[in-house]
Amino acid sequence: MRRERRTTEEWKAIIVDQQSSGVSAREYCAKHNIHLQTFYARRSEINKKAVQTTSKLVKVLKSKLQLVSTMPPLTIIHNGVTLSLAQPVEAIWLADVMKALTL
Repeated sequence: MRRERRTTEEWKAIIVDQQSSGVSAREYCAKHNIHLQTFYARRSEINKKAVQTTSKLVKVLKSKLQLVSTMPPLTIIHNGVTLSLAQPVEAIWLADVMKALTL
């Protein structure tokens, strides 16, 4: 009789439990009646997805950082007050500063 398949989230929890247990994968699987090769296959799939997700995130962050680093600084001069912004800021923050300068 086949056992019901585990979800990815269940496998993630099993892998974390095995890692925090301090015992080898072989010992853990024997104790919890998990086929060792299935455990290794699921762990490999989950790790591969994590690496792919991390790679995508790093690419996005690098592109955002390049965009930020290529933006020229913003300088606002109003009533003798000079405000230079070298980094992007929230529009609402800038609006609040501009309102304060007009008071």
